[in-house]
Amino acid sequence: MRAAQYHQQLDEVTAYIYEHLDDDLDLGILAEVARFSPYHWHRVYRAVRGETAAQAVQRLRLERAASMLVETDLSIPRIARRAGFSGVETFTRALSRGYGMPPGRFREDGAHAVFRTAQPERLDAHPVEIRETEEFVLAVSPHRGAYIDIGQAFARVRDRMGDGRRMIAIYEDDPEAVPVSALRSAAGVVLTEDAAVPAPLERRTIPAGRHAVMRYVGPYASMHRAYLWLYGQWLPASGEEPRDHPVFEAYLTDPAVTAPNDSVTEILLPLVG
Repeated sequence: MRAAQYHQQLDEVTAYIYEHLDDDLDLGILAEVARFSPYHWHRVYRAVRGETAAQAVQRLRLERAASMLVETDLSIPRIARRAGFSGVETFTRALSRGYGMPPGRFREDGAHAVFRTAQPERLDAHPVEIRETEEFVLAVSPHRGAYIDIGQAFARVRDRMGDGRRMIAIYEDDPEAVPVSALRSAAGVVLTEDAAVPAPLERRTIPAGRHAVMRYVGPYASMHRAYLWLYGQWLPASGEEPRDHPVFEAYLTDPAVTAPNDSVTEILLPLVG
């Protein structure tokens, strides 16, 4: 009972962080949201989540800002303000540390640029193979809303299932066709056959079968361009037909401890046959 209460309190902190990334997130306020003693809540959060609350806020703000750089034409000063940074200089330093380049260069030359130019020799860094995969049984936390915010669902799963399990996310809708608020996804971990699924998590199965597996190396903020290339160029040229099951991603690195440019993700597109 006490463990469930701890998880609920940390869920509330995570939800508050995502909802107030644009605001001045005072750690004292987060302590009040957590309903833990201010002397201890930092240690609890870090021990369970693998990063401090301040590190989580910085990482999520950078992810949001990087996504806006890739997907919008907003000016860099406006993106800095909307992402909760005090100014362009602070934003530039933070993005340079986290993503290896300043905002203007990231917008032009980030990991997404290879899919914009679609030069074959550069796309070799993101190979696609056809693979027969086994059935995956997952413990998942459903998420509704922007895909880039699925981290809060992953936090719920990891709190209850622990670290060391393979992380997978299922994405059910096309973000080009469905309003952001209605996008459906689920964050989960792979289970052993006899593993229990604690509430409020759900059990979900991904059937075995053929998949086009694209190995993507780089920030999550640039991944949408990889999807556009996979569906718009690779799939028609491959002669393959997509199966009636959502695309999903398998994460080979942990975003809490891996630099965005070094993150490794497999995008699995189910195929007929």
